[in-house]
Amino acid sequence: MNNPVKIVFGDGSVNHLNDEMSPELKRILLVTGTHVQKSGLLERLKSILVGREITIHCGVAAEPPLPEVDSIIAAGRRADSQAVIAVGGGSVIDAAKAAAALIPTSGKLQEYFDGERVISGKGLFFVALPTTAGTGAELTPNAVLTDPATEIKKSLRHQTMFPNVAIIDPELLSSCSAVLAANSGLDALTQAIESYISLNANATTREQAAQAILLLYRNLPVFCADRQNVAARTAMAEGSMRAALSFSAAGLGAVHGLGHPLGSLLQVPHGLCCAILLPHVLRWNQPISEKYFAELANLCALDNGADGFIVAIETLCRSLDIPPNFSSFGLGTKHFGFILENCRSNSMKSNPRPMSDDDVVAMLQELI
Repeated sequence: MNNPVKIVFGDGSVNHLNDEMSPELKRILLVTGTHVQKSGLLERLKSILVGREITIHCGVAAEPPLPEVDSIIAAGRRADSQAVIAVGGGSVIDAAKAAAALIPTSGKLQEYFDGERVISGKGLFFVALPTTAGTGAELTPNAVLTDPATEIKKSLRHQTMFPNVAIIDPELLSSCSAVLAANSGLDALTQAIESYISLNANATTREQAAQAILLLYRNLPVFCADRQNVAARTAMAEGSMRAALSFSAAGLGAVHGLGHPLGSLLQVPHGLCCAILLPHVLRWNQPISEKYFAELANLCALDNGADGFIVAIETLCRSLDIPPNFSSFGLGTKHFGFILENCRSNSMKSNPRPMSDDDVVAMLQELI
């Protein structure tokens, strides 16, 4: 496992933001979520970055669409930005990450997204400050984007796209809503479980994933009930971080493989989409991953081995008001062709039990 991102972790670590950037980086593009402005954090960030010239892009749509990312890239080019800072959830970080990679280049984002052009080297200095415990985007070399013209959602990826610095400050999670806390937390838990059973997992990645699963499973309900609980939000921040360290090396699985086209097509937030899929995919993988699920049951002090672990995950999802299927989002057989065409990602290749097209259709039938 080789993650090159410098991690600064702990309450108040946002105050070190200026120290983590060279004085020569004078012109900064700051990309944030709208809640960063509403909570007063934006003003705090501006005071921390005193002495630098800041261009601000506030507000990024979920599952960032290419035109919006294009506007961020254009803003950075106009300002001749030397560095990009992202403060927000996974969509904010992914949009800013793509912008940091492409601002110094020529060509349009669409060309890179479609594979007509390839990123050839490191972009701008990039710092990520997550305000959710979930996506792990602050520790990965890819940006998940959506083409609204085709409804295709996929990653722009290159090994140089790792952030230079990730500042993981649990205090920044305190303004998270209960719904966002649940969806992003279950995304992190999904990432940890999928990386634990991934075909590319090894002893080191499994150790990180196991620690993540324990932290997230124990603390997610507490955190959702009270985002001011210091111990719970610190554990969530650490669990999300460890999950990202694991899956950035070991890969993910069928939840994410199916989740990208499903979420894009039905406009389901990514974390919620993963949470709906998770119990179904765990059941699918159980014949191959029985040993690993039993290990996780033991780790979490659960009875009944692998079955006990899956039931506990199902119970957790229901307790956080996660729907059991996609019926309320309108999933139907008319969607199956698009999902089949767009689910064969690296995540599906890492899933321990292969899924044929017929297997995917059978699972989708369960989810209607």
